[in-house]
Amino acid sequence: MKFYSARQAIHDAYAIHLTSKGFEVNLVAATRKPDFSDGLTSIHRCKEATRAQKLAEFSPVGFYAEDRSHKQNNDSRICDAVEAGVVIAAVESLEEPFQSWAKWAYGPRTEHLLPEQGRFFQWLEQDVSAKLASSERDYRETTRQRIKDVVAYTVLDYRSYVTTGRHIYPSSLIIKKCRIQRQNWKRDFQQWHESYWAVCDEFLDRKSLGTIAKSLLNQTAKVP
Repeated sequence: MKFYSARQAIHDAYAIHLTSKGFEVNLVAATRKPDFSDGLTSIHRCKEATRAQKLAEFSPVGFYAEDRSHKQNNDSRICDAVEAGVVIAAVESLEEPFQSWAKWAYGPRTEHLLPEQGRFFQWLEQDVSAKLASSERDYRETTRQRIKDVVAYTVLDYRSYVTTGRHIYPSSLIIKKCRIQRQNWKRDFQQWHESYWAVCDEFLDRKSLGTIAKSLLNQTAKVP
């Protein structure tokens, strides 16, 4: 495996794992491979105390994996499988909601990870419901449901943005899809949109990607 970032490592590790079991998974996550070696070099020159955090935060646009369309020799496949196992073990060690988040947000887009999607969105539903219940605002039931929809679209948009660099659900489209009166967006919904973008970035990613980054550092440290 080529380790470019914690996000990419999760994607490739599960893709390798599924492929080894005979499932069809595209290991090439993008057709272009930009040169971000300078960025990675600067990260690895940092002090050990800050290296893991910087590696976790390093996010090239999209997932970039080497083209494995050529035939791999047995040694290469074995090495990839071992390295994938290290990453998967780190993901599986995470508690919820971090484990299902890591798999759903950064694993291959495949039906084999649908259970993780279900677990993550169940947690998300419960989290939003709890915050609504403790809110000082007395929202109407229709507004409460729209808030939950806004949060769901926000999470989907975050996943798209950090993996492809594209906003698939900008706030203007969320307003349209949730049938929100534009003049009510700032009063009732914008804070939820901003809050859960921060939850993805500062809570879910920080914990899950930080753990994976540490496993990557430990793995690369063993390479002579």
